Amino acid sequence: MLANLIELIERTVLHMKPHRSVRFLNASPPWAIEAMQRSRFRRTLRLAAERSSFYREQFRKRGIDVRRIEHPSELGDFYTTGEDLREHGAEAFLTGRADTAFETTGTTSPIPKRVFFSQRELDEMGRTSAIGLYHLGVRAEDRVLSAYDCSFWVSPVVLLAGLKYLKCFHVEAGKIPPLEFYERAHAYKPNVIFGEPSWLVRLSELARAGGTWPVKLLFGGGENITEEARQIVESVWSAPLYLSYGQTESFGTLGAECERKDGYHRNDLFFFFETPETDDEGYGELVYTTLVRDVMPLIRYRSTDLTSLVDEPCACGLFAKRIAKIRSRTDEMVVCGMGNVGPWVFEEVLRNVNGHGADWQAVIKHDGRRDVVELHLELAHFEHQPGVEHAVLDNLRTGFADFWKNYEMKLYEFHVVPCEPGSLRNYRKLKRVLDQREMSTTRLV
Repeated sequence: MLANLIELIERTVLHMKPHRSVRFLNASPPWAIEAMQRSRFRRTLRLAAERSSFYREQFRKRGIDVRRIEHPSELGDFYTTGEDLREHGAEAFLTGRADTAFETTGTTSPIPKRVFFSQRELDEMGRTSAIGLYHLGVRAEDRVLSAYDCSFWVSPVVLLAGLKYLKCFHVEAGKIPPLEFYERAHAYKPNVIFGEPSWLVRLSELARAGGTWPVKLLFGGGENITEEARQIVESVWSAPLYLSYGQTESFGTLGAECERKDGYHRNDLFFFFETPETDDEGYGELVYTTLVRDVMPLIRYRSTDLTSLVDEPCACGLFAKRIAKIRSRTDEMVVCGMGNVGPWVFEEVLRNVNGHGADWQAVIKHDGRRDVVELHLELAHFEHQPGVEHAVLDNLRTGFADFWKNYEMKLYEFHVVPCEPGSLRNYRKLKRVLDQREMSTTRLV
């Protein structure tokens, strides 16, 4: 009986039209979803052990017999990390033939992580994305314009796969300057707009000055945003801004907000979520295992994001449990209007720049409209600050095209802040990248 129910959900329910899938899953008992998770986990674990050279060797070293494992927690202290992906390469994780690949620069290293997928996996993620977007109110008659960055990024591809099942009109603009998007969007009058939060804030500033058109909702992902910035966007368009959370490694969305905006409804159909070690408030690093990947599955992948898992039902009535809003990261990587930045980025922009001391600190702030990146440098002579800032910006322009593009689009501000020699460290370990924003949300691929 249980096996038949799991097969019904996998082969029938998830392939229904979005509104029927939502209705059926809302009526399904929680134990049915959990049983399907465990069944998919066992299948994924066996696949990884048989076909991935990385997992096969790791399990052999640790004496793990995957035939005896029923739950991810039974793997003990075994985890997969971003460093594993960079060190061993994506090929060591492959378990099947890949049709496509994407990269993520969301790391503390200049070496990107490459992740491979199949067309079937893309179609499946499109189906579940369509279910989530339908729940937010997206319908076939809507007109969607997207400004997601198409450079090696998974989000625009997954969005297009989802809209195929919703049968929406769709135009992919790519991440062009907000002013250009605003001027060209008038011809389409989109009532649903997708983009990175900082980009959406800048678009909204332009729309406030030049006029708006009726919009049903806006949807953002890819970086953090404050509630103050969200309110700016929503007040201009008189429409809600919803946010998603995910990573390139997860193939897009791990969870998305509902109309209550109280955490992200997580995709328990495609992932097994854990927070193995938590503090007194229940917060810990989010760890996830992919459940439907036959090309490059990830077993207990460490997200580096600190959050908690919310099992209590949401007042919106959706069956899916939630991931609480991301509190912070376990590393020094920060996602902001500049992009995904870590200490190595600022080390590079300071390369061959004279006139400053050895200590520096990048501080990320928010001025109510956009992110502000302050590079605090110890300078013996404060009058050298303009020349140092010019040299730093020149390195940014020549070495980081994407960050410079965001700077030119006015998605963030960048300043060099002079400090007295010896004032930054104060005999303590110096945190190189400090995020001082009061965050509300998100990180998508």
